[in-house]
Amino acid sequence: MFSSKPYLDINKLIKWNIEFDLGLTNKSVKKGELFLKEGQKCNHQYYILKGFVRVYYLDLEGNQITHWFCGNDAIITSPFSYVKGERNILYFEAMEDTELVLISMQQLNTLITHIPEIGEGMRQMNAEFAMVLSRRIMSIHTQTAEERYLNLMEQHPLLFQKAKLSQIASFLGITQQSLSRIRKNL
Repeated sequence: MFSSKPYLDINKLIKWNIEFDLGLTNKSVKKGELFLKEGQKCNHQYYILKGFVRVYYLDLEGNQITHWFCGNDAIITSPFSYVKGERNILYFEAMEDTELVLISMQQLNTLITHIPEIGEGMRQMNAEFAMVLSRRIMSIHTQTAEERYLNLMEQHPLLFQKAKLSQIASFLGITQQSLSRIRKNL
C-alpha cells in the first residue's frame, strides 16, 4: 500500500550491505505468523522482499483494528518503539509466506553516515507515509463508507485477494456487516 522503492530499493540495500559490511539479516515468516507483538521491543525496520503483512492493534475491548497493509518493497516498523524506545502496541502478521530484511537503527545510522542522501530519502519517505496515513484518517470523517470502499478497491485491488473482509472492514473503519451491505448494494 506504500512502496519504499522510490527512496530505497533492495538492489541498493544489498550493494550497501556488502560495501559497508552492515550485517543485514533476512527473516522468513510463515503465513499467519506474528513477528512483532504488543509489548515486544521493535529493534528493526522490516523491508518486505516478498509477501504481504497486516499491521494491527487492539482496541479497548480487545478487537483487532487493522492499521495498515504492506506488500513487496514496503518498509514497516513500530515508530514508537523503534525510534522513541516506547512500548510497542502493534502486531505484525504475515498474511502469506513473507521474506524480510531486518534493518537496525545502528545499521541505518551507518548507512546515513556513508551516504547522507539516505537520510534525506528516509525523511522524504516518512513524510510521504505521514501524508498517506493522514489522508486515510481524514477519509473516515470526510467520505462515506461506500466511497472509502470504492477508493480502496480502485487503488489496491490485490488487497481483496489477500485480506479477510473483517480486516478490510476494520481498515475502513466500519463493521463487517456494513461492509457486507455495501458490497451487496454494489
